[in-house]
Amino acid sequence: MDQSLFRFKFRWVDDNGNETGFLKKSGWFNGETLQLDDMPIPVAALTDVQIYDQRMVIAGIDEDGDVAMSVVRLYGVPPQQLKSVIDISRSANWAELAKEQLEKEGRGHAFRSEICPRCSATLILTDMPRTPQLYCHFCESLTTFESAGAVIPNEQDYKLCEECGMYSRPRKFTVFYFYFLVVVFGYHQRITWRCPACMRGDAWKMLFGNLLFVVGVPVAITQLARCYGGGITGGPTAGLDAANLKARKGDVLGALDGYRVILENVPVCAGVKYNVGLALAQQGETGRAAESLRLAFDDCSNYVPAYRVLAACYEELGETERLAELNRIWEVEDSEPESLDEALFDPV
Repeated sequence: MDQSLFRFKFRWVDDNGNETGFLKKSGWFNGETLQLDDMPIPVAALTDVQIYDQRMVIAGIDEDGDVAMSVVRLYGVPPQQLKSVIDISRSANWAELAKEQLEKEGRGHAFRSEICPRCSATLILTDMPRTPQLYCHFCESLTTFESAGAVIPNEQDYKLCEECGMYSRPRKFTVFYFYFLVVVFGYHQRITWRCPACMRGDAWKMLFGNLLFVVGVPVAITQLARCYGGGITGGPTAGLDAANLKARKGDVLGALDGYRVILENVPVCAGVKYNVGLALAQQGETGRAAESLRLAFDDCSNYVPAYRVLAACYEELGETERLAELNRIWEVEDSEPESLDEALFDPV
């Protein structure tokens, strides 16, 4: 395939999640423009690209300066491969713009960036100190440099769970329901990435919901087996699922005991320290939560998931100077601060 022109087919997806049109449309990406049929989107205007199974969600700035979103169902191309190509280009573009802006301000020497070792996206790290770990918000991976010591095996598989927002090892699960109403039959299916503990409730609902029509029962049983047998049982992170579950149930002492054992095995792990911060914040221990989140930043200075929660902690504690410095580093303009409850409800 010509690397300078990435071609694919697609169909638009409407607000109800249905593909529109009978014929597939053509699209391409050349490193500077994402072309969707007759709609060109400059790479500099792309603010986010996410993949959900075979669907790509694209967010960008339109001609009026407003955020616009489109969803397409891709054909003829591996979705993650297309996302990676787009992310590499748009991240490099952002980095170049950020560098030019700093040079205009007379701070060009302060610019710093790193290339993600997982997906090759360019990460802007200006004013952030060098730390033993690096986080990529494009592929959502946390990477530990070898010089830090112990590294979690298959570390790239550890991310935030879509359901609980905690650092874990999410897996791909299928939620499937079959129905038959006299002359009408069909099914509903969706793909979700969750830690096994978070899938258990839906797996049981799926089993009982499919009992009447039988067809969906094998799928439900398979998901039940995977979510009960897919927990982390060995290695340096053994007990992470159990600790996360205790934290969500309010057993903060039990959760902290589990996290402590893991951190003895892997002392450098921003994700686990982030979980500690979440567990403490959810129990009203805002000061201790902020301390743990600062420790997470000591491990990984650009760990995006910890920013919102720490900022909300500072707001609740009245730590205005620390909040202002945090926002300066993260280049967040003064705005209505988010409450701690809002940050905990949707930390991802």
